Amino acid sequence: MNGTNPSTDWSSHTWSSEAVSAAIVKSSDTIKLIPNDGGSDIAIHRELLCFYSPYYTAALKGNFSEAQKDCLSVGVNKELLDAFVAWIYTGEIESTTRLQTPEELHICLYVFADQVDVLSLRRQVIDYMTINEAGLPYYRVVLHALTNLPETSPLRQFLLAAYIAHWHPNIDENDSYLEMREEDPSRALPDFLYQVMKGVGFRKKVDAPGCLCCNSACAYHEHESVEEWEATCGLDEYSEMPPYLLSKSSPETASSR
Repeated sequence: MNGTNPSTDWSSHTWSSEAVSAAIVKSSDTIKLIPNDGGSDIAIHRELLCFYSPYYTAALKGNFSEAQKDCLSVGVNKELLDAFVAWIYTGEIESTTRLQTPEELHICLYVFADQVDVLSLRRQVIDYMTINEAGLPYYRVVLHALTNLPETSPLRQFLLAAYIAHWHPNIDENDSYLEMREEDPSRALPDFLYQVMKGVGFRKKVDAPGCLCCNSACAYHEHESVEEWEATCGLDEYSEMPPYLLSKSSPETASSR
C-alpha cells in the first residue's frame, strides 16, 4: 500500500466506538440540541459532536456566539434529531418512532449530515442504502434529496444510478411523480426522470448485475485520495477502490484489489 502521511488524521471519516469513547473521556461538557418542531431537547457531548462535524467545531469552538451557549437550535425535527444522536453514540441508524420508512430516514439523515458536514454519517447512509434498501426510494423522498442537496452531491448521483439501473414502468403505477406538481414547483423530479430515461435508453436490461449503485458504495463516499481510502474503507479486505481513484493509485495497490 502507499505510505499514509502519519500527520493526517482521517479517523472522523468513519464511525468507531474507540473515537466515541475518546471524545467522551476528553471532556464531559455537553450541549443541548433543540429540534425545530417543539420536541424536547437532547444533550450530547460537545467534543463528540465537534469530532465528527467541522461545522459544529467552527460553531462551538470558534469565535461565533454559539460557542458560549449551552443549547443550540438545529433545523430538523425531534425524530430525526433522535436518530442522529443515537447514531453518533452507537453507530446504528434506526428510527425511534417508526413514523418514517427506512429510505426516508436515510435520505433525511444524509441531507442533515450534508448541512452540518458529517462525512462519516453520509458514508454510512450510502452503505445502508446500497445493502439494505428494498426497491427504489419513493419519488417524494427523491424530491427531498433533489431540493436540499447540490447537483454534485454523491447521494444525487447514487439515486440517479439506482433509477437508471432498476427503474421499470410498473414502479410508476403506485408512485406517480405527476401527483407531486404542487410540491415540486422547480420541476426537479421531471428533470431527474429525464436523466433517468436517457440512461435507461442505453442500459441492456433492468436489474443488470454489476451496477455501481449496488456494488460500489465507495464510489459515493467522497474519498479525497488513495491514501484516505486506504486509511478508511480500504482497511476492509472486501472494499473496492472507487473507479475515480484507480488512475491515481500505484500499480501494486490497484492489482491487489
